[in-house]
Formats: sequence, C-alpha cells, structure tokens
Amino acid sequence: MSFIKHIIVACTVDSVSSYTVRYAIELARILNAKLTILHIVDSSRLSELIKIGLFKENERKNIEQDLEKEGKMFVERFQAIAKEKGVDCDIRVMWGTVHKQIARVVTETDANLLIIGGSPYSCEGGKNTTGEMILIEAPCPVLVVKKHS
Repeated sequence: MSFIKHIIVACTVDSVSSYTVRYAIELARILNAKLTILHIVDSSRLSELIKIGLFKENERKNIEQDLEKEGKMFVERFQAIAKEKGVDCDIRVMWGTVHKQIARVVTETDANLLIIGGSPYSCEGGKNTTGEMILIEAPCPVLVVKKHS
C-alpha cells in the first residue's frame, strides 16, 4: 500500500512541463494516486513586462485572458491523457505568485507529493529561483523531474 494518495504537479506551458506532467501521470497511475495538475499564471511577471514597456497597461486585460486561456488548454489536454490512463485527475488554473499559490494548494488538498520540472540552467544571478522558492515553501516532499536532453 502506498502512502502517496494525492500528487500535485505544477506546470507552465512549455516542453519541460509537458515531460513533467506526463511523468506525474505515470507515477499517479502506478501508485493509484489522485493527481492535480496546477498551472499558475504569474501576475508579477506580467507587471514586470508592462513596467519595462514590452506591453502597454491598456493591453493587460487581453494579455491576462490569453495567458489564462493558454494555461487552461494546456492542463485540459493533460487531464484528458490522465483520464485515458485511468488516473483520477483534477486541474486548477490560478493567478498569483507561483511558489505561494503552489504551497497554498498543496496545503488545502493535503497532497502527499509535489512534482515540479527542473533545469540546472535556471539560475537568476544570485536571486532565489522560482524552483528554489517552491522547495522552501512546499509543505510536503518535492520531486524535481529533469527532462532528458
């Protein structure tokens, strides 16, 4: 019997996350665990992009809608794959600070394991990376899945 009953996989819309989510689906299937696929739209990043002039403030609402729609489509595709494999799977798309929202959802759902994608090349020049902040704040064990090159 497995003590891992609920797995959360945090993802962004990219190839590393695609690999990570597929890994999480297989692990949940093997362990017969519930899976929640979580996508956080990072509100602070959009504010930074507007601040540096990449986007205009009056474009914010359209960009926010596009980002949320893209995230929802991404997690819905993987939810369908999980269900095809017989995995009980929920999805969540949320706004906020990534590491704080992930920690909140892990706590709310009593998840036993958090899975994130990782890259050894994601250093931000002395600042804590999002991945490091997730590791610091996660209230459960964290599995970092590194995509094979």
